[in-house]
Parts: sequence; C-alpha cells; structure tokens
Amino acid sequence: MQKNRDLPKKLVETSMQYSQMKYQMKSPDMAFHPIFARKKITSELDSCFQHDFNTETTEIDYDSLITEDDTPVDNFYCEKQMRLLPESLKSSWDRKKPYIVAADVGIYEDPPGAVIVPDVLLSLDVQYATNIWKKKHRCYMIGIFKKPPELVIEIVSNKTGEEDTAKLRRYESMGIKYYVIFDPCLHILDSKIQVYKLINKSYVFYEPELNECVWFYDLNIGMIVQYGIFEEMEADWLRWCDENGNILLAGYERSIFFERRAQALEKELAKLKEKLIQ
Repeated sequence: MQKNRDLPKKLVETSMQYSQMKYQMKSPDMAFHPIFARKKITSELDSCFQHDFNTETTEIDYDSLITEDDTPVDNFYCEKQMRLLPESLKSSWDRKKPYIVAADVGIYEDPPGAVIVPDVLLSLDVQYATNIWKKKHRCYMIGIFKKPPELVIEIVSNKTGEEDTAKLRRYESMGIKYYVIFDPCLHILDSKIQVYKLINKSYVFYEPELNECVWFYDLNIGMIVQYGIFEEMEADWLRWCDENGNILLAGYERSIFFERRAQALEKELAKLKEKLIQ
C-alpha cells in the first residue's frame, strides 16, 4: 500500500503554513549534547578514534560506554524538528523492509571510540535487538549492526557546532553514505540544506534534484525544505518526500488531512442530495 500517493504536494491549508522566526540557539559553552555525551570534536581527540589492528583483539566493555546522560533536550525548534523527521517517516513511508530512524541516538564506531550523536540517523535493513536494555543495544553500535547508518542529519543552531568541519570528517571516516546539514538560519551555509555523498571514502557535494527535492535514488526517499507551521511554530522545516515531491506527513498531519477530506465529501454529498430533492 502506497500511503502518500493521494496527499497534496503543498500542505498550506492542513498544517504547513509558513513565516520565518528566530529562536534561542544552543550555548556554545555546552560540553555535552542532549541525551548522549556529544563532546566537541577537535583534532586533539583524533587519538580517541585510532585503533591498532595489529594488536590482539580484546573484549569490548560495553557497560563502560556512555549511551545516555539525561541532559535536557535542545531548543524548542530543534526538538520539534528532530521529532518531526522520524515520526513522519514512520507514519508515511511505504518501505516494506525493516529500518531504524531515530533522533538524538549516539553512534559508536567499531571498535568503539568517542561517541558522536547526529540529530537524526537512518539505517536500512536493520532491526532493534530483542533485549533493548542491554548496554550494547541501547544506541547505534556499528560493530553490533555490522554496518554504519546510510544517512545522518545535523541541524545547525549556532556557529560553533562544527557541522561542516569536524563532524563532517567524523561521519566520513565512519563510512556513512549520506550526510545532510540543515541550516535554517544560515549560520554556516549559503543555502539551508547541503548534502554530501561518500565516494571513494571521501565526501563530495550531492545535488540531484527530482521534483524540487534532493532525491536519494538508492534509498528511495527524498528531502525538501518546506516553510510552514508545525505544532504552532512557523519556520522552515526539513521534510521527507516521495519521488513526486509529496511531503511525507506526520501522524497528526495525516489525521487532519483525512478529517478535512471527509468533511469536504460530506458537503458534496449534501449538495447532491439537495439537487436530487429539487
């Protein structure tokens, strides 16, 4: 069943009517990212990511790794944007095979070094472990899933997050195929969305467009920036879309759409009845 074929391309009258706003951004002095310990990545931490494969392999102590630290969540806008992306994909994507999409979940390399926490990650053909409370199953361990995520997203909220430098190099070294930087206020980019694709172990700009969206052909999903209202907040929002440019709606957006369509059908039926009576 293709869930999104009959939905409108522009959701102006349902839930996405748009006007720009400014928000309080994350303090540059924050040492840790919400939920996971996302330390500022610098060249001084390079030694944390190196591993001598000539040495004898030792058993990984997963219990010593940080998988959550209960740090308060991000600013209002970023919190909504990070919920919108996973929720809308789960509600409206017609993919049959399993996948994991998650916000604010840490990724550990194989073997684990310092954790990095993208705002959103997408990994195809993987499933959650049965015992999700085991330490090694609580976040995305590349050594456990046997592959990196296909795509990660970073939402820029200030000029100090290093999304286009240190984080880019980090995701590149991890072998993540697509890296999306969304900069709604143009803090570090000249455009609101910038996408990289991993080719020969290096990131290059990725700009294929299909029906006004960035289309990931091998993932069968696209992304587009749409200006509108989400949960009473007006702003530019990063949205998933299908090959026709239709926005993938979140659950409550689908409810609103189908409710309004039902109301419109009822009005049409009432008009037909009046004509028949006359």
